[in-house]
Amino acid sequence: MAPPGNHHRYYPEVKSPLRRQVHAPSPVRKFGLSCPRQVVSGNAVGVLLTSDCNSLERKKLDLPLDYYRTEVVDVDDYDDEVDYVEVISDDDEVENAVDMEEESEKEVSLDEVNPKNGSFMVVDEEAVTDDVCSFEAYRKALKSAENRTSKLKARGFGGFLRERCRGLLRSLRSFFRQDEEPDVRSEPFEPLSKEELTAVKDAFSANFHNILVSHENSNIDITVEKLRCLKPGQWLNDEVINLYLVLLKEREAREPKKFLKCHFFNTFFFTKLVNSATGYNYNAVRRWTSMKKLGYHLIDCDKIFIPIHMNIHWTLAVINIKERKFQYLDSYKGREPRILDALGRYFVDEVRDKNEVDVDVSQWRQEFVQDLPEQSNGFDCGMFMLKYMDFYSRGLDLCFTEEHMAYFRVRTAKEILQLRAE
Repeated sequence: MAPPGNHHRYYPEVKSPLRRQVHAPSPVRKFGLSCPRQVVSGNAVGVLLTSDCNSLERKKLDLPLDYYRTEVVDVDDYDDEVDYVEVISDDDEVENAVDMEEESEKEVSLDEVNPKNGSFMVVDEEAVTDDVCSFEAYRKALKSAENRTSKLKARGFGGFLRERCRGLLRSLRSFFRQDEEPDVRSEPFEPLSKEELTAVKDAFSANFHNILVSHENSNIDITVEKLRCLKPGQWLNDEVINLYLVLLKEREAREPKKFLKCHFFNTFFFTKLVNSATGYNYNAVRRWTSMKKLGYHLIDCDKIFIPIHMNIHWTLAVINIKERKFQYLDSYKGREPRILDALGRYFVDEVRDKNEVDVDVSQWRQEFVQDLPEQSNGFDCGMFMLKYMDFYSRGLDLCFTEEHMAYFRVRTAKEILQLRAE
């Protein structure tokens, strides 16, 4: 075989240092041009090799002399391409050598170089094609990516990855907001001092009936017995929840530019509005929101929070006026459309009564929030509800998890003892 890289790699190996010339018969066509011989199939070559050489020579001698002419082919000349060459070896065996490079239909040039990556590009008169090597690399990479994607889908990796990313985004989403102050993002998780931890511990261990704090405006007293509901594993009671909601409203009044304008109904509001015996009754809560009592109308708020107590479980309903929707948040991801229907009816009646305006809430959306921190135990539902309101009133996403509940319990106890929500 010829050495690698030889243009005519099917010729016998060159043994002589002298330039070798191959003489082959070639038929003459009109105008003196030679005609390429057709490639002989494997069967035809076998017949040719097994035929009588003398018979072949006699047949050739019978033809006119001008039918053949001698064509000299220079093997070492790379300027001219050879389509077909009949090679006669020393032992009279005939071999067919076919050039492996097919003749291009158009004239091409490799003189031009891709200015982007320095690779050669095939250029013709009409268009310029992309780099073949780059295309092959891209095609292989794309095929490999498709194979990996199909395998990951078959193993359920997509659902697992979505859940992990959702939890990560929930904890980091608020940290990428450019319009918020750094202390607003970190404030809900600010560590407690040793003095504050000691004060909470002493309050939990005090006399059972001692009154720890009293809030004059709401007329709520918090005893040691009531405060102990904030210890780990305990259910929250109405007094602690309602006092904390009052503190959230006072926090907004101190810094109105820092927090959304919200209204916080207490835990008894919804049971008055919708009674199991009488059903919906707006008149039962009509005087709860007078201008004299509140100093503002509900329609002027961004959000209205309504705690919902369902036997032994706390959930939260929100009239989101700013985004024109009714929201329901349950740490067990439950759904209660009847609650949102009743609140939609209440808001229409309230605005008509206080502002003498008819509000159309038929186009408002009902949202049962699913992308929220979930509860896996049977005692933290009240704490989840308070933190839903705390973070929403700050304008933050719910970027906390169940692991924060122990910290939130101690922090809430500290804020109640100080009668100040931070």
